Parts: sequence; C-alpha cells; structure tokens
Amino acid sequence: MHPIFHFKFFEMPAYGSVIALGLIIGVLVSLTLAKIYDFTKQDVLLSTIIASMGMIIFAKIFYVITLIPGIIKHFDIVRKNIMAVLIILGSGYVFYGGLIGALLGYKLYCKIFKLDTLKLLNVIVPCVPLVHAFGRIGCFLGGCCYGIEYHGPFAIHFPPNIFVEELNLVPRFPVQPLEAILNFILFIILYLIARKKREDGLLLGLYLIIYPVIRFSLEFLRGDGIRGKIFGISTSQYISIVLFFIGIHFIIRAKNKNQKSDVMH
Repeated sequence: MHPIFHFKFFEMPAYGSVIALGLIIGVLVSLTLAKIYDFTKQDVLLSTIIASMGMIIFAKIFYVITLIPGIIKHFDIVRKNIMAVLIILGSGYVFYGGLIGALLGYKLYCKIFKLDTLKLLNVIVPCVPLVHAFGRIGCFLGGCCYGIEYHGPFAIHFPPNIFVEELNLVPRFPVQPLEAILNFILFIILYLIARKKREDGLLLGLYLIIYPVIRFSLEFLRGDGIRGKIFGISTSQYISIVLFFIGIHFIIRAKNKNQKSDVMH
C-alpha cells in the first residue's frame, strides 16, 4: 500500500495519480468510438474536460453531505478541531456524486453545442467503469474504501496508515481489487457492445443496470462506515436502487426508439 508516491524531487498522492492515469486512458479509448457515432475527437476531449470538472465538484459535495450527520452528532468535538475536520473534508470523494456531476457536465456541453447527449454517452459510458477501475486501484493504494474484517482466502492485512488508523487492526476483505476487476470486466462488455452503433442511451441504460447491482452487493463487504446507513442499508445502496430503475427506463426508451425506427423504414 502506497498512499503517497515518492519521487526524487516531489511527492504525489496515489489516488489522484492513478485516477488521472485512468482518465487519460479512458479518453483515448473513447476516441476509438467517436467516429462510429459521428462525433469528432474534439467533442470527446472538450466534453470530457467539462465533465471532469463536474465530476470533481459533485463527488466532493456528496462526500461532504455524507459527513453532515456525524458533524452534527459530534459538534462539540468538531468545534474544537476545526483544522482536522477541514482536512477530512478535503480528503474524500463519493463515486456516485462524481458520476452524476460528470453526466451533468456532458449534458451541459451538448446543450451548448447542440449535440445529442444520449448519443454522446454511447461513446463515453463504456469507459466509465475503466476509469472507475483505476480509481479503485487508487483506493487500494491509499487504504480507503477498505473491506470488512475477513480471515479467508485473499485476505489483506494492510500496514499502518496514518490517514486511516483502524485499517491495520484486522485482516480485510479485498473489496477494492474485487471491484476493480468487476469494473474492468464491465468495461470490456460495454466496449464490445458499443463498437457496433447502438440506439441512443442504450449504453447508459446497460451501465446503470449492471454497475448498481455490483455496487449494491459489494457494499455488504465494505468496512468503512463513513457513508452512513439507514435501516442497515448504506446511502450508496439506496442510490444504486434508484439508478437501477433509471437504467431500465433508458433501456425501454432505446428499445421503443428502435422499434419506431424499424416501422418508419
């Protein structure tokens, strides 16, 4: 585990570095799909820049929201440790917040330049799990999003981590590597589907059905409770349920559009 990459003259946080690498690779892969859906490489690049800004902003907003109940509950402690709280607020992100922010960024770009958002997302969406997989590798290196206590095969015993004091107390389930692997598999599936021109929104619908199922299941193997739970279900699981049904909506929408197109022909 290496939360910080140490170089001769500077240091870089592992999570941010790996995410940046994944984003670059994701954009390069998206460019191979641009022509299939009649988009220029410039559209892919510029829209992704805007989407990345939305991703960072909303990932941070959602993270802060998850901390609000704890801040209210322990306000006396928070009031006496303002600097420590500010460091915590600046250190985390929530994936679903980033996903929503990125989608809004792409929608904004398409609105400005009068492009079809769902059509563009057929180019972009297959690479979302690819970038996310790199993100989970970053989580593994940084020690965040760690698994529950686990003593079976592939259990991981993390070394001491000044950022996550409880991390090395017990062996952990390797939930970050597992999610990275599942995301890589999902990327391959969506990319192969996208290589043949599909109905607008189909790839988004497939992603919003498959990934929430993965996330909902893996949440039971997460050992970090920072996101909070309501009736034994985490906030990420509630969001997964909502996104799953939104995904079904986009699949039905794409199917109906395809049927209308067949009738017209």
